[in-house]
Amino acid sequence: MHYFLGLGSNIAPHTHIPLMLSALLQLAPRLEVGRVLETAPVAVAGDPFLNVPVAFTSELAPDDLKRFCNAIEVAFGRDRDDPGSKVKSRSADLDLLFWVDEDTTFVAPELLPHEPYMRPMLLELLGALGLETVAETPALAAGVVVELRELRFGSAPVTLTRADGRYLAAPIEALTPQPPLPERERVRRSRLDAKFPVPR
Repeated sequence: MHYFLGLGSNIAPHTHIPLMLSALLQLAPRLEVGRVLETAPVAVAGDPFLNVPVAFTSELAPDDLKRFCNAIEVAFGRDRDDPGSKVKSRSADLDLLFWVDEDTTFVAPELLPHEPYMRPMLLELLGALGLETVAETPALAAGVVVELRELRFGSAPVTLTRADGRYLAAPIEALTPQPPLPERERVRRSRLDAKFPVPR
């Protein structure tokens, strides 16, 4: 399953956003991480948030992933049993936005969140991943750079990976289809293929 999460923090967010990503990398060794933006709190008292969308694949069922995310929030100090927790500042907020099959190439508009603190960055991330949708990506403010160990990212979508105890970051390259070959080149290649067939 291909999952999309929204991460947010307005208590030491430069510390807690990387910590949340590090925790998710223990579940999925490859994360597609969107632009990090500072946004005003909505229906929450406190300082501005840092928010970022994240995508990854996992064999976990949605309910199990939700429990995993809740456990991260609790580990970073959020009291989910507090009736007022939804309107209080929080060190860690991990929302399961939606999920699609791994071979999906189009994201239905009804799956997309409308909240302005997540939707623009999510649309940019979808475009970077080559996933189509009917919504257009609006102009975005400059991203906020955060640090995970020696890595610095946040100004644009990146791929984070964990391998052999190390974290790596690389820009996401959009999976755009290649334009069709000109007729002359197509004929030339077909003749080469006929002359030098691939052994089977």
